[in-house]
Amino acid sequence: MAILTIDMRSGRTNEQKRRFAAAILDAVNRATGEPRENVHLIIHENPGINLVENGQHLPEIAKPVHEQ
Repeated sequence: MAILTIDMRSGRTNEQKRRFAAAILDAVNRATGEPRENVHLIIHENPGINLVENGQHLPEIAKPVHEQ
């Protein structure tokens, strides 16, 4: 069994998170042979202000126009 925790900036759509999760599960399966159903993924979302890169707080992710 594999348990993965991902910290990412909030603002992605549910569909984007579903595609991301599927891609991660597939990658773990290919790299380790672990069946997808034995891979547990936890996604923690954080606003940009809580993430700092090169000394700068990250901006929020803009939502697509059709989701605003």
